[in-house]
Amino acid sequence: MGLKQLYVSAQTDPQKDEAVSKLIKELSVLWDNNKEETFNHLLDNKSKKATNLKITFPTIIKNDRVELLTRRNLIMQKLYRKDLGFNATASYQRNSNTPFVDNEDLLIFRQKAQVGLDWDLLRGGFLDNRLKAKTLSKELDWIRNSNYAVKSSRPFLLSSQQVVTNFNKRKIIILEKRLALNTKQMELIEKLWALKHITKDNYLKAIQNKADINGQFELYKAFSEKAAQLKLEIQDSVELPLLDLDFDKLLSKVNYIPTTADSSLPAYLIENARRESRFVREIGLKAYARYSYYDVYTQNIPNRSFMSYGLNLSIPLVFNQKEKRELYLINKQIDNLQAPQVEPGVEYLLLNYYYDYRYKLKKYYNLVEKRNVFAELIRTESVKQEFYDLEFNPNTALLILDDYWSNALELLDLHQDMYKTLLSIKEKVPGSEIADFTFPVTVKDNLKDSTFTPPPTKAIYIWSKSLTGPSTFTMVTDYITLNGFNQIVVSYKYDKVYLQTLTSFINKNYTSKISLMLGNNKLINGGISSYLDTLAKAVPLTFVKSIHLDVEPHALDDFKTNQAAYFAKYIQLLTDADAFCKKQGLQLEVSIPLNYPDDVLDKIFSVCNKVYLMAYENVDPDFIVRKCEEELKRGKSKVVLALRAKDFENRVKMDEHYKKLGIKNIAYHDYEALLELDKKAVNVNDPEK
Repeated sequence: MGLKQLYVSAQTDPQKDEAVSKLIKELSVLWDNNKEETFNHLLDNKSKKATNLKITFPTIIKNDRVELLTRRNLIMQKLYRKDLGFNATASYQRNSNTPFVDNEDLLIFRQKAQVGLDWDLLRGGFLDNRLKAKTLSKELDWIRNSNYAVKSSRPFLLSSQQVVTNFNKRKIIILEKRLALNTKQMELIEKLWALKHITKDNYLKAIQNKADINGQFELYKAFSEKAAQLKLEIQDSVELPLLDLDFDKLLSKVNYIPTTADSSLPAYLIENARRESRFVREIGLKAYARYSYYDVYTQNIPNRSFMSYGLNLSIPLVFNQKEKRELYLINKQIDNLQAPQVEPGVEYLLLNYYYDYRYKLKKYYNLVEKRNVFAELIRTESVKQEFYDLEFNPNTALLILDDYWSNALELLDLHQDMYKTLLSIKEKVPGSEIADFTFPVTVKDNLKDSTFTPPPTKAIYIWSKSLTGPSTFTMVTDYITLNGFNQIVVSYKYDKVYLQTLTSFINKNYTSKISLMLGNNKLINGGISSYLDTLAKAVPLTFVKSIHLDVEPHALDDFKTNQAAYFAKYIQLLTDADAFCKKQGLQLEVSIPLNYPDDVLDKIFSVCNKVYLMAYENVDPDFIVRKCEEELKRGKSKVVLALRAKDFENRVKMDEHYKKLGIKNIAYHDYEALLELDKKAVNVNDPEK
């Protein structure tokens, strides 16, 4: 509803007219003050860095096993480093009444005393203790970083909370702006509604927006408040860019229980095993020093004392370095078995996560396309306002603006869910980080400059007989949404009743790509320009993406005898339609059979954005591929393959044909025939037939 409709009763009630004018002016001011806000800075789509989100153990969360192992390791290191291999010795001997003869010293003594110092240099001594301390130091890395660290789910919950909190912070900013806009808008449209100068649909839409805003605001704000109570603060340094998954890299991070001693353990453990099995550690070498004092039995011989020094060496007859190395590594593997390993079959679970994540990423791209549609609608409203177009309605413009802001919230919600999926994946692959198996993707604001590949065309033809009233087009709309059609080729005809239904249908589906299809073969003989001018006045082209020509000269009775003349007229038809589309800012599309001559194809591909190839009746894949060669050569990205539902027994076979043909852009002909296939698949009988 434009301004000219808001002033319907102005001629009969000047006071109401003045009140309405004032309210409209206030709505226009509200629009002017808010229309430039995009919230693009909150979407973080231009970042090309990897995420720095990691799974860490906060100091308040301790793993008892890891803590005890760490403490034991550090204490043992300290003990070995302090033990230099020195041992003090002492001995005392007193003889009975019978004197004792020391054959070594050739002394007969009553008693003797010895004190000394032993120094173990190798086995069990100085060098051995140094090697043990070094081994323990390396094992500490194993304890902290390997599967020894039995991680509970609590750190993952904290990381998930961190993600949600960061995204909620951004969403609340948008919601506060939406709330302020809706509050002011509701104040004005409540008055317009009382003055009966606003449609019921627009009034209800504003009320619906209010309920939506309040519900979301309560949810996000309540979460943030509870997180604050738990003292879980936001880390603004966390980077959460848009990421894609590399499944091969993800699988490379899946490490199962080691099966060999040397092939799958960290290098520092292999080095530890070599250190623990060195042959020098089996050799004993002891240095000693002794002070001896003898109380000599014979009186004429004085007591005797002296110092003595020496070395003791022992060498085993068999060295077993290999067995000791294997024993050390096997012990580490046995210890590692006590920690959770990646369970067999986890790759299938990861594959499901991969599908779920990529599906969400596809939805994200679709929301970006939808966002670009809203951006274009806002631009259109601004142009209308700039040129004082009576079709400009500030209330409608504000509702579009709210949809645009709401879309930003949807993107943030989906982006948040994608990170929660990444955390679930990370939990299943111990020892990895999110950055190990992801890479950044960039989605720019303008679809024309997007760096991602737009989703392929999935179009459906809808004839006028399928849109007989509000109830039917609501069903059609639901069917389009359910089946994921992103292009709607809907039939146009100049009939006042049908045009009302068509306009309502377009208004309801304006976020999809809508093509108005002209299927009147008489247009081949001229008059397309005036016909299109009439169409422009009858249908709101603001919400229309393209004009679709389904004019078929080959279907006329005298085509075979006048083929050259008809193709000349067809080329002129394309020229006139192209001029209209450029003037209106629309795209041009056509539906053609698979046998048009080269000169006609050259013209079609030079002026058309999409070329629908009607592969009907003969659906043999080899035949279709052969017949499409010339069209595909001229522009594969423009080609849309259209199959007819009634040429197939069921929907499954129809979809299998699309896969066999390998053409990404596809179209289903048509809604009613396709619906019949779906009914057959579930054995649904139409009571009206």
